[in-house]
Amino acid sequence: MALLQLYIVRHGETAWNRERRIQGQLDVPLNEVGTIQAASVGRALKDVHFIKAFSSDLQRASKTAEAILQYHPAVQLVKDEALRERYMGELEGELVHSVKSAPSKETAEALIKRCYTWYTRSIIGYILSRIEEGSPAERSRGPECILVVSHGALISTLIRALLGSKMVLCARGLVVGHCMNTGVSVIDYCIRRGGRDRHLMGTLVRYSDVTHLVHTESVEDNADELVQ
Repeated sequence: MALLQLYIVRHGETAWNRERRIQGQLDVPLNEVGTIQAASVGRALKDVHFIKAFSSDLQRASKTAEAILQYHPAVQLVKDEALRERYMGELEGELVHSVKSAPSKETAEALIKRCYTWYTRSIIGYILSRIEEGSPAERSRGPECILVVSHGALISTLIRALLGSKMVLCARGLVVGHCMNTGVSVIDYCIRRGGRDRHLMGTLVRYSDVTHLVHTESVEDNADELVQ
């Protein structure tokens, strides 16, 4: 059984998602569909044992996180600028089909570095501290869980970087494709032993699962992910 689980959720839909307009770090709110999606993912995760929660400080992410945490009133939400979407510079507000050069946009390398820095500080550091206190799974009815609500390009970049570095393995048969609005990705963490050594190992067991959106039409792609 996993010691801890990391739930990574993309925010609900915005009007700009539907228009295929690049949002970047502009603070675009959820639209009506996005609010419904946030409520749906909240209901889907109401029985998960969350002990800690993070979100981007942009309202489309923080409002989605708040919809989830209404079922977990004891969990405080930490809003972090490091979880914002990729900064897209002059492209922010533009339709994806009219994309032009944007010298000021955040580079792929800078985004990966931002992801790694946040993940190491906020997730790995916390998990290791919990393990030092004793196995979390032994103190609860199941794995303790951490919630992260962020944005499509950041989530896909983080997960692909972790898989590429072998810090996280991918469950057999799992496909890492588009990151959908309120898509739920889950990483299980356990301790692997090799002789006298112990290693923290993560396994991606779900990616952008939107089975909770059975009655909602979803936008299939994300303008912020399409721009390289």
